[in-house]
Amino acid sequence: MVSAPPGGASTGVLRFAALDALRGVAALIVAAHHLHGQGPIFGSVFFTRGGLFVDFFFVLSGFVIAAAYGERLRAGFPALRFLWIRFGRVWPVHAVMLLAYLAIELIVLVSGNGSLTGRAAFAAERQIGDLLVQAALLQAFVPSALYTWVVQSWSIAIEVLLYLLVAFGWKLAGRWWWQASLGVALAAGVALASVGDAEPFTAHLRGLTGFGLGAASFVLWLRVGAQSQLVPRSAASLAEAIVALAIVGLVALPAVPVPLLAYDLLFAAAVLTFAAGRGALSQLLQSRALLFAGAVSYSLYMVHGLVQSLFLSGLAWAAGLIGMGDRFVTGAAANRPGLPASAGLGADLVGLLAMAAALLAAWAMYRLVEAPARQWSRRRAGML
Repeated sequence: MVSAPPGGASTGVLRFAALDALRGVAALIVAAHHLHGQGPIFGSVFFTRGGLFVDFFFVLSGFVIAAAYGERLRAGFPALRFLWIRFGRVWPVHAVMLLAYLAIELIVLVSGNGSLTGRAAFAAERQIGDLLVQAALLQAFVPSALYTWVVQSWSIAIEVLLYLLVAFGWKLAGRWWWQASLGVALAAGVALASVGDAEPFTAHLRGLTGFGLGAASFVLWLRVGAQSQLVPRSAASLAEAIVALAIVGLVALPAVPVPLLAYDLLFAAAVLTFAAGRGALSQLLQSRALLFAGAVSYSLYMVHGLVQSLFLSGLAWAAGLIGMGDRFVTGAAANRPGLPASAGLGADLVGLLAMAAALLAAWAMYRLVEAPARQWSRRRAGML
């Protein structure tokens, strides 16, 4: 279903309910990926490679930004107002998470600089010299700081860079804004295939590829979207199933050398297919549970790493108190603290509990920080 959000009548901005829910599904997959699961489900190839769905975020972001601002920026929407709104959308949650990690480092320092935790404060990826760069979300301009402190914010920093390019690049490109975006995306995708995982600019190329394809996908949707409402629901359901199975199949194939551009093209096809919201999977996505996941998806993406780590560590500690510490692998032997020692369904159950804790924290972050900050930044934007 395509609908206008609150205020949509005045802004002309459409909202795509199925795509909102898909953002939530992608955030859940990324959260499951970072469990480093031991069980048959979370330890499967699909979730092991679930980090690829960060690229789905880039594609969807390009689609959504093009829908909301593509023609408006070209027509004279103030670039600074656009940047304020977008920065107000992403920075507050990032700032809260940065403060949380800073508090942890201070606790480590006060507790004896590693006597309790086995590591020194303000070391490795949390060095004090990177703190100001992280605070300003400028990691994309300082590649050495990209994966420091709030590590998951690397993609948010790339988004900020993309917002800058959009704010001024689309104005300069004029009516060719989406063709320019598509050209940059394809060039970045080819370059990404050439450099592979070589740093420091892989993350930048990932962002340019996905975002540009998403922006071009919206323009294509404008031209075929009305006709999509004439497609029989059975055909729409079949198309959605084919795209979903293709994504799952491609991600779940182990050790297959597929260029990232292929994933992004498939993600763009998914966005186009589900934008109409006519098929059976779209209807399923518009359930209350998945729409909730979509609403809190950004907060979930930002909080899940810390919350899941704390939950698993706490669970391992509690198990040790009752003589069941052997059920968990901790310390240097674990990829992360508190991993279940077994590889059975019990490990998946522990993973589900950790994800439930992350969802609860995401809901709180959304209610207390993300939503109020978004409303405040939009009100302030009217004063620029």
